Amino acid sequence: MVWYFDIANMLVCVLAVLIACRINLIPYWIGFILLIYSILPFFLNDFLFPARYMKDQFFYFNAMSEIRSFNLFPEMEINAVMTSWFLSILPIPFVETVKSVGFFNRFLFLILFLWLYSKKFLQGMTLFFVLFYPSLVLYTSLSFRDPLILFLMIIGIICLVDKKYLTFFLVILPLYFIKFQNFFLMLVLLGIFMTFKKPPLNYRIRYFFLGLIIFGLYTYVDQIIYLLNLSRHAFFIEDGNNKLLYEPIGNFFNMLFLGAASFPDFVMKPLPWQADNSFQLIQSIENILVLFFLIIFTLNAFKKDKLITIKWILFFSFVMSLHGMIVFNYGTAARYKFIFIVVHVVGLAYELYKVHGYLLFFDFKKMISKKRIIS
Repeated sequence: MVWYFDIANMLVCVLAVLIACRINLIPYWIGFILLIYSILPFFLNDFLFPARYMKDQFFYFNAMSEIRSFNLFPEMEINAVMTSWFLSILPIPFVETVKSVGFFNRFLFLILFLWLYSKKFLQGMTLFFVLFYPSLVLYTSLSFRDPLILFLMIIGIICLVDKKYLTFFLVILPLYFIKFQNFFLMLVLLGIFMTFKKPPLNYRIRYFFLGLIIFGLYTYVDQIIYLLNLSRHAFFIEDGNNKLLYEPIGNFFNMLFLGAASFPDFVMKPLPWQADNSFQLIQSIENILVLFFLIIFTLNAFKKDKLITIKWILFFSFVMSLHGMIVFNYGTAARYKFIFIVVHVVGLAYELYKVHGYLLFFDFKKMISKKRIIS
């Protein structure tokens, strides 16, 4: 049976973790957790739930199969081909089942984690969150493009905070082909950074600069609403709704109102009473716990640097509001938002560390931030 080939894929991930522990790159307790995660792809598709429950996985599995068969330009969507090109260079030997790509994603996440940890970008509350955030663990063990998107975005924000702007553009450029909306959202983040950048002139006139951006967006508001409605309508129909019940975004003020109302809804859905099955019920409980963590985490960051925290809150609010207007399916919402939640936590924590040397720590007795000297 072809599933035996995935044992070799799993062993590559296990070996990487053992080597990281052996050379003291990570402590043994983290290694133990990562070892458990390394076998997780075996216990998801066609074990915990049918693989067809998340049928998009077969899209990327088929593309990976073609690329690994040296058909480098299969007649498929460019996002699947680009994703497969990147993943195929990883030292995972086999693509025989839909679970196989899950091991590629698990190895990719392992690379990202080890790099962030070795550079001391993961400490305290951030380390706790990245290790134990259920959606992050789940979706980096399945056969989706999302782990690669997360990988590129995290590397991108590290470059952005470090002011390596050319590297930032080179890193996020593949996002244009893999998931173009995330590419443009990274440009929005760049715009926010430029608006609040100190001490040049643009910081002194940041409110005027921000007003120009809002005026520019208002000039093209009809085109923006048209594009949003295209996506909103597509997601509405994809979720199995009656197209006659679709309510489009009417005008600029309706868009602002809908965006503000959609922000908390997108972060929290599905709520416990909206869950249709046990999987969605687990997601709703996770949402409550994650929201509690984000509030504590962001408040701690706000105490240390209000301006930096406001930047990341603005970006997070914009992203959640935008997705909240167009996404209706709970599963799709979970896949879309987990990336930006991780980006918010890692990005905000890293910028505080880079600028001030602060590491945000979680203490069950008291939520505090300890100041560390950057060595």
